[in-house]
Amino acid sequence: MRVRIALVALALALAGCNPPSSPGEADGSEAPSLDAPAPESEPSRVFAAVNDAARGATGELNVSLALRMPDAAQENAEAREILTLRGSNDLVVEAEINGAVSPATQVGGQTLRALLSIPVEEPQVLVYRVMQETKPSNGQGLCGADAPSFIVVWEPSGPGDGGMKVLGLTGGAPGAEGARACPMLEYNRS
Repeated sequence: MRVRIALVALALALAGCNPPSSPGEADGSEAPSLDAPAPESEPSRVFAAVNDAARGATGELNVSLALRMPDAAQENAEAREILTLRGSNDLVVEAEINGAVSPATQVGGQTLRALLSIPVEEPQVLVYRVMQETKPSNGQGLCGADAPSFIVVWEPSGPGDGGMKVLGLTGGAPGAEGARACPMLEYNRS
């Protein structure tokens, strides 16, 4: 019995002395490679549509945030926060964080506070630049047939509040002269 245990221990020790080569060593490349998780593995939150505009644009909405790491070959590149919206109607929108703005910022002559119907005490809303929108078969997206250039997202900051409001913008960022607001989409956490 002791001999068997000693042989197993010896075999394990020898295997540890000569570890298999890594894929990078075999092909000569030395750059590290990170695989991105599959979309299904991203943590997501599910929201139910509250208003007619949200039911028509997305139906139930899955929201996920991911941090995309830059390519190792790019110098001084930073990680990017990516918002992904997936509607039950197959609408998919990917947007990169652009920053936060005051709800007093105007779009088409109205404040974001008025367009989103948010409380006066809310200090900011998040703005995302749309990178890609894949529309469902009916051709309607966050802004109907138009393509949004930015998305404004507001979630209540109070504990226990499970709502979210999304506002697509065409023609520019909040505060830009050519920016136009799409219908506000309202959701509650499922």
